[in-house]
Amino acid sequence: MPVARFDEAGRLAVDAALERGDAVVLPTPSPLAYVVAAKTVSAVNRAKGRPRDQPVALWEPRFEQVAPHLALDEAERRRLGWLLGVERVTALAPLAPNDGAPGWLAPAARYGMALLFGVAWEPIAWLLERHAPLFVSSANRPGGLPAVDLRQVLTGFGPEVWMLDGDSLRDRARPHASTTTLRFVPGCGWEIHRRGIQDTLHATAGRSDYLADTLARADAALARRPLARRHEGRAGRQARRSRAADRDGHVLLRGPGARRARGHEV
Repeated sequence: MPVARFDEAGRLAVDAALERGDAVVLPTPSPLAYVVAAKTVSAVNRAKGRPRDQPVALWEPRFEQVAPHLALDEAERRRLGWLLGVERVTALAPLAPNDGAPGWLAPAARYGMALLFGVAWEPIAWLLERHAPLFVSSANRPGGLPAVDLRQVLTGFGPEVWMLDGDSLRDRARPHASTTTLRFVPGCGWEIHRRGIQDTLHATAGRSDYLADTLARADAALARRPLARRHEGRAGRQARRSRAADRDGHVLLRGPGARRARGHEV
């Protein structure tokens, strides 16, 4: 596959590929894995070698564009904005009923929920400014593990897919994997939908209850309530884990002393 460097020629090549409607493989900040992105869902799925209509996430770092279409109150919208932009999780959020999701959001929506990927990162800010919203999934073929470096990307994609080499911009001594996915359940609050790098690193550090801790940090950052309330979910409810979180198991970790485990896709 053609490899683009972080120079003018590389930027032009990746920019041109997206303009043509092709999928490209992009780095995201450590400890996240590489992703494959395009302007259409079908281009992402074609690059991954899977059915063209398989669900993928919407990549729109400008959360204010997405927020009005979600069935969340203002407090939860602010919390979700923090989760996407600061914690860099992927999120399933309910769509506003009878809202009529715009065309750029509809392909990432299913069963009344939108799958959102909100990572913003300075090295690729120029690309997102020009092309967002994009559609995005983990950079791997079906059944494979998410790619955490250039070598793994090269083994998973063919010559028709441009790849932006970000290895030198990432901390390769750290474990890497795909994002944790959170889901908002109306009437219940947030839960872990699928495990990923954020909650795995949290557990590796010997800390308990990733979800409650993350929501507490979000609330403290947003000046909504004291950080001391670390063991509660939304509105004092016990933070929940979904069955999918327990079923998916551990994610792949790469780094000194890291153990091998199973990854998941965006």
